[in-house]
Amino acid sequence: MPIRELDDPQAWALDTFQVPPGTLGDRAVVVNGPEGHHAVDVVRVRPGDVVRLIDGEGSEALARVDRAVRSEATLSIIESRTRRREEGIELTIAQALLKGKGFGECVRRSSELGVARIVPLVTERTVGKLPPEDGGARLDRWRGIALAAVKQSRGIFVPAIDAVLGIDDLGPVVADADLALVAWEEEGTTALRDVLKGSGPVRRIVLIVGPEGGLTRAEVDSLREAGASTVGLGARILKADWAAAAAAAMISYELGGLLP
Repeated sequence: MPIRELDDPQAWALDTFQVPPGTLGDRAVVVNGPEGHHAVDVVRVRPGDVVRLIDGEGSEALARVDRAVRSEATLSIIESRTRRREEGIELTIAQALLKGKGFGECVRRSSELGVARIVPLVTERTVGKLPPEDGGARLDRWRGIALAAVKQSRGIFVPAIDAVLGIDDLGPVVADADLALVAWEEEGTTALRDVLKGSGPVRRIVLIVGPEGGLTRAEVDSLREAGASTVGLGARILKADWAAAAAAAMISYELGGLLP
């Protein structure tokens, strides 16, 4: 395959697989586990194929398959490069849990857009609470959705997905941000776009989005006291599983791009 460098447009059409952080500096890389199964048994890569590898933390590479058997592939690195987080806006989405598949859809859309971190929240009006017997299975599924979305959209960074927090535990997340915003349907005077235009240079942003019934006024007041500002996303009321992605796209446009 006549691909010699990562800047070649054809590189973006290659099958992509994730490897552990720190391994793309080596000459040879092994892809195993779930990614090895996907590569060898689903995509059916074979010796001589060229694929794209990412480590989820900013490094990517083109690699040639040397061996592929029993859900494990050994590859030789052709070329690699590393992006720094400082090259894009680090956006954290703190999203209230949603019923059904809503939260998973939020994870997928946010990951495609380049969100750096997703924090699942339990709020007063949250309907989609995790059952105690879940045992982390839902969190693993969301992480799988995030990885698949990044690979599909040819991204480099895979968003971190935190354990579920209560909204009262968001104080440190808000304090760590250069700009903390609450998407609130009752905010009729301050638009997200206006806040972004007047914010000055910012890199780390946190956006808090409520559940289907929205955040209560008491929750909003508490977040304001912690240092967050309420913003509106426009005249229409967006569904909870779309609001975060819509806001992420607006932030990316106004500030010059989220993480690649």
